Amino acid sequence: MIAEPFAGTSSARRMGDAYFGLYLWAMGSGRPRTVDDYRGMLNAAGFARVDVMETAIPLVAGMLVAHR
Repeated sequence: MIAEPFAGTSSARRMGDAYFGLYLWAMGSGRPRTVDDYRGMLNAAGFARVDVMETAIPLVAGMLVAHR
């Protein structure tokens, strides 16, 4: 399971861009990743299915559940 804000969240794109800019500046490194970015990494790691779960506030946290 991965639970964090995802880049490119359609319902929060503008706010997400601002959020990620500030968050990554404060952390000093990293980059925003989309659901498709994570899906590709999980598939490469051997997970066969990745489900996107609905969350109440996607800007704060989205959720992916990966299955082998």
